[in-house]
Amino acid sequence: MKRTLSLLALTLGTAFAAPMQLGSLPVTVESSPKLLVLTDKGIRSAFPSAAGRPDAVFLSEDRKVTVAFEWRDGKLAPNEIDKLAAQYPAVIRAQVPNIKTLKAGTVEMNGKQWAQFVFTTPGQGDDLRREQLITSLGGRLFVVTVAAKVKDYSKNEDTIRALTGSIRLN
Repeated sequence: MKRTLSLLALTLGTAFAAPMQLGSLPVTVESSPKLLVLTDKGIRSAFPSAAGRPDAVFLSEDRKVTVAFEWRDGKLAPNEIDKLAAQYPAVIRAQVPNIKTLKAGTVEMNGKQWAQFVFTTPGQGDDLRREQLITSLGGRLFVVTVAAKVKDYSKNEDTIRALTGSIRLN
């Protein structure tokens, strides 16, 4: 375990408070010195299966909250966001066992409509919190997933909200 953490530390870089392009994604964010960026090598290590591997990952300074960005092949038109917000909760409930809470709706960020899903599941010592923000980018699904224990998310919420609120789709 100690070796794994050491290897992970070698694959992190500090994210600076300036607009930053997310690799080859047509996306920029304004990061923070309180966030770390997982390198491509770190992403491959943390997500060994190519299926579902995010394109970019940020970690909170304490390494307890992850924010993953994925540009998926699935099709999604901009006018389908409301429909997704209404229908996707059934998919989440079918795929994720023991959901305690689930909130679904839409939000606007930087002039773009997003479907937002926030759900909790039981965890050891604290519930697990997942948030998915989904929008259309180039006719495809663009997904931002925030994952943490509830208490860890609360400690890092301002930094994470600043990051997700700064997302600009190009």
